[in-house]
Amino acid sequence: MATVLTSACADLATEHIQPILNQPNVSQYFIGVTVLAMVPEIPEIVNGIQFALQNNISLSLEVGSCIAVQVCMLQIPILVVFNAFYDVGFVLLFSDMHLWASMFSVILVNYIFMDGKSDYFQGTALVVVYLILLAMYFFAPSPTGC
Repeated sequence: MATVLTSACADLATEHIQPILNQPNVSQYFIGVTVLAMVPEIPEIVNGIQFALQNNISLSLEVGSCIAVQVCMLQIPILVVFNAFYDVGFVLLFSDMHLWASMFSVILVNYIFMDGKSDYFQGTALVVVYLILLAMYFFAPSPTGC
């Protein structure tokens, strides 16, 4: 039931996002990083917030980082294989901005998880970095040909 509801939310978000994408002042990168990346992961985000409110910040950070691992290790390869057999127009475009943002994020998360414990300062640092990356994607020009 939860999978069906999440699928319905993702479908509604992708259908109704076209008017926002047609505006010249909104970057497609920003929409992809915020709306399209967060809607299917709402259950994990809510669980992470609940664990943080219960003073279990380590588990909260692990849940948050597992979202990225799930997308990178499972969802993207499945989409690539599916696109190889049935062309749905899925294209992976990585610019220098994506590469550096990904490398910076991996190094930062590795540094935070290196000691095996975390605190609110480290969680706040991750939120600030996420906001900086959001600002970067907000001001980035939309890709041509997409």
